[in-house]
This record gives sequence, structure tokens and C-alpha cells, in this order.
Amino acid sequence: MRRVLQILNHRDFILTLALVTGFVIGDHSRFLAEISVYILGVVMIFATTGFSFGNWWPVKKVLKPVGWSVLLNYVVFGLTIVLCGWFVFGTEPYFPYFIGIVLLAAAPPGPSIIPFSTMLQGDDHFSVTGVFALQLLAMVLAPLILFLVLGMELINPFGFFEIMVKLVLIPLAVSRVLRHPKLVKPVNSMRDNVIKWGFFLVIVPITGMSAEIFFSEPIPLIGISAILIFAMYGIGFGYHIVMNKLGYPRPFLVSSTLMLTTKSSAFAAVVAFTFFAGNPEVALPAAVTSVLVTVFAIVYSRFLKIPGL
Repeated sequence: MRRVLQILNHRDFILTLALVTGFVIGDHSRFLAEISVYILGVVMIFATTGFSFGNWWPVKKVLKPVGWSVLLNYVVFGLTIVLCGWFVFGTEPYFPYFIGIVLLAAAPPGPSIIPFSTMLQGDDHFSVTGVFALQLLAMVLAPLILFLVLGMELINPFGFFEIMVKLVLIPLAVSRVLRHPKLVKPVNSMRDNVIKWGFFLVIVPITGMSAEIFFSEPIPLIGISAILIFAMYGIGFGYHIVMNKLGYPRPFLVSSTLMLTTKSSAFAAVVAFTFFAGNPEVALPAAVTSVLVTVFAIVYSRFLKIPGL
């Protein structure tokens, strides 16, 4: 019985269950989409309880991981999918899919980088610093990217800033309270479960709202998948191989490769639900990313076991 419960509560099983549940209930997941910003906010509260600003002192300790993270996650990955997205979906009637790709490019790196990095024996300092620094920098970078690519007509900058406050600033502030010595033990005991099942509640509407498109619009699905596979697998594995031959240490390679290939699909989906509630096409890139990120982690773990890499 204990073994069964461990399987049912495993991160990969929960994510798979979320994808399947979303496809099954389809548009009935709309009520979760409407409150997804609050669900993700709770997830971010628990996800950030393990972070301490004390780890950023002296400041020079964070400059390298932050610089690399911005370069890989926003410049390399973000620019790649935006340029490819414009080439494939830059005209009507496919433009809503391009908007979804831009939302993904503007999103900060996914928090899943941290547990994946630990699992694959990466550089934990790089992963933690990069993820949390870019969560904060996203307050500036995300609206700037959306403004430069989409303009102000499609997304209200004040409404977007409100989302950033709910998903970054408030969770970070509340997480400081949960770091109180009397609360650390109970918070740590429930943190993983809150994060895993919280993501379940966010991913269900991501796939649910896009379920009909998944099965009725194969061309956009193939196009989005091709763009993301190229950016995640092609560039991601190519980066690892090249940097390995240049002699960079393995822990850095693992964490920086994950930083290059992992965007917060939940963040992109929440923005899509908020500003484009009547247009499920916009959330499709986030739905595809939810699937590919999990598959990438599995494939990458196998890749790392190949001798000489």
C-alpha cells in the first residue's frame, strides 16, 4: 500500500495525471482557469520558502549565474521561439498561436529546474540563484518583451503588472513569514505536496482549455511542437555537447542546460487565461510545453548516462 501511495504521489505521475485529466474534462476545467493565478500564487509561496536572500551575499556570487540565466533562458531560448513562431504563425488566422509563443518567451524559468537539477546532480547554487533572480527580473523583462513584440493593444501593462505582483512579489513576501523557525518544519513537510498538486490544478486547465484544438487543429499543434522541440532538444542538447567539449564542469552543464530549456508554462498559461480567456489557441503553446518539459527531463537524464558526456 505504501508503495502504491508513493507512485500516486510521484511528480511524474501527478503531471501525467494532470495532462490526462485535462484532456478528459476539456472545457469543464474553465473554473480552474479562472482561479489559476491564485493557485499558482500559492505554489510560488511554498516554492520560494527554501530561498534565502542571504545566499546572495556577497553580490558577486550571483552575477555569473544570473548573467548566464538571462542569456540562456531569455536571449537564446526566448529569441529562438519568437523568431520561429513569427515565421510559422505570424499571419492570420494563426496569429493567436504566435501570441501564446510570445507569452512563453516572456515567462520566467520554470521552478521545476531546481528539483530536476538536484536529481541530475547539477549545480544547485546556479539553479536556485537563476530561477529566483529571473522571477524578480521578470517583473521588468516580461512586460518589456510583450510591449516590444506585441505592443500595448493586446495586453494591458497595468493588468500584467498586477499578475506579476500576485505571482512574484506577494508569494515571495509571504514565504519570508513561513521561514519563521516555528513554521519551518511543518512548511517543509507539506511543501513538496503543495507544489506538486498545485501544479496539477494549474496544468489541468492548460490542457483542458486546449483539448479541442489538440485533436481538431493538427497543423498548429505540429508547428508549435516542432518549434519547441528544436529549441529544447536541438539547441539544448547541442549546447550541452559544445560546452562539454569546451571543458565546462558537469554540474554547471546540467543546470545551465535546464535553464536554457525550461520555461514556466504555468505562468504563460495564467497570463493567457487572464487576457485571452475567450481564445484558447493562445494557451496551446503552454500546453505543449507542459508535455515536452517532462519528456525532456526524462530524455536528458538518459543522455547524461552516456559515457564521455
